[in-house]
Amino acid sequence: MDPSNFQVFMEALLNRMEQQEAQTTTTNELLLQVVQEQRSSRQDNQKFQQQQSLFNQRLLDWTERQEKFNERQEKFNERQDQFNIIMLDEVRDIKKEVRVLAEVVLKQHEERLKRLEDFMDNFMRKAS
Repeated sequence: MDPSNFQVFMEALLNRMEQQEAQTTTTNELLLQVVQEQRSSRQDNQKFQQQQSLFNQRLLDWTERQEKFNERQEKFNERQDQFNIIMLDEVRDIKKEVRVLAEVVLKQHEERLKRLEDFMDNFMRKAS
């Protein structure tokens, strides 16, 4: 091999090695950025998972409380229905009693008016 060719070859080889080293450095920097982004994404994902887990637990707790409330509400509604039925029966009975009392009072009132009229008629006849 000719020494000048060898010199050119060595310069080209050194040049190529420097380019490869620069590319390797750039690649390593990019890989480091990718790894950092992955770590950041994992941390964000972990935070999200923790928040999601907390949210899910709170949702379960709320759902349980809502179910208990619904059960109590149903029981209350049943008691209210029973009370309403009882009150409706009571009101109907009271209406019947009021009708009977009204009839009795009106009948007695009419009888008293009739007796008063009869008394007045008799009194007027005797007076005339």
